[in-house]
Amino acid sequence: MIDRRLTYRLIGAGLMVVSAAIVLPLVLDGERPPELDMQVAVSEPPAFEVVEIAPVKSAQEIAAEEAEKAPQDIQLIPLAKSVSSSTTQPKQEVKAPVPVKKAAKVEPKKVADRWAVQIATFKSKSNATRLVEKLKKANYDAYSMTTNALYKVFVGPEFKRDTSKKIRDDIKKEFGLAGLVVKYSVN
Repeated sequence: MIDRRLTYRLIGAGLMVVSAAIVLPLVLDGERPPELDMQVAVSEPPAFEVVEIAPVKSAQEIAAEEAEKAPQDIQLIPLAKSVSSSTTQPKQEVKAPVPVKKAAKVEPKKVADRWAVQIATFKSKSNATRLVEKLKKANYDAYSMTTNALYKVFVGPEFKRDTSKKIRDDIKKEFGLAGLVVKYSVN
């Protein structure tokens, strides 16, 4: 015996086919609406200049063509000669090589370590945003960072670790949140 659901589906499909057989000939009676009887005149395409593309040449062929085109009658301009009274040959001046000074290695200045207090870590961005706003209302320099799809809330940074520890203790008293003192990272 056929399942009841399958029976209902077959009956529904049959009704859809019958209704389509009745309605479609009424809708598609073959008459064209008068709005579609318009003549469209297309103008001639514009005449474009035909551009001939030169065949691809190898680098050797291009170099040979440029060598043929290069001017062959290049003349050098003579330089004025210095003549000494005792000899007719020009004097040659010998210049000593200039010693090159090596640049001293410049080491980057070390930036002092800074410390921040990590207050909490959330999966939800909205929770992190609410805590940041709550801490900012209490005059703390709070911000959040995203790492590995987690939202971490920090307060700081401070130059002294002891200052960060004091801020951590104040937040624990005021909000009941135990934080961690961590090195501040820009990322």
